[in-house]
Amino acid sequence: MKIKIDELKKMVRRVVKEAAVEGKMQKYYRKTFAKMIATASTGGNKNTPPFTKKAAGPGKSGPDDSGYTS
Repeated sequence: MKIKIDELKKMVRRVVKEAAVEGKMQKYYRKTFAKMIATASTGGNKNTPPFTKKAAGPGKSGPDDSGYTS
């Protein structure tokens, strides 16, 4: 199958245009992913309600004496 030069140029331009658009979106996705990782790696929540209290430490969250009453 033979393709004329003009037709080939049009095809190449169309493919390059599509790749450029995909590259823009890829850059945006990469940036938002990096921002999400940076936020997660800060270690904890911001000190704003309802996160003003620290979580209970080990041995502080369960019932006393394994739930038995004396």
